Amino acid sequence: MRQGFRFAIVLLAVAAPATAGGEGRIVALSATDEISQAQAVFSAVDALSSSAAACRKTTSLTPAECVCRSSDGVAALRSAYDRAVRDHPSWSEPGTTVSWSGKAVNFSAIERALEACPQ
Repeated sequence: MRQGFRFAIVLLAVAAPATAGGEGRIVALSATDEISQAQAVFSAVDALSSSAAACRKTTSLTPAECVCRSSDGVAALRSAYDRAVRDHPSWSEPGTTVSWSGKAVNFSAIERALEACPQ
């Protein structure tokens, strides 16, 4: 497993504690436009996690500090996230994960992670 991807999983696991009672909702995507928007968010998370992993190798910053330090990566993720939830508001509901082709994005976890980084 690529280190950046592992870092993304760790980051989102820390940023996304289970919702009360383990509630959650998975939205299976099949429409090309929905998949495209979800993929853009997924790709932004992957790029940001790679940047943060490189930061962790060369600094003593925490994982969260490394994520927020990548202002371009955070901005790209924020932009992709905002576009996706503008068109699909239900994706940002607590505990919502969208999935397609073996990939998944927890949008409420991404929202919490973005809130942790000052704009």
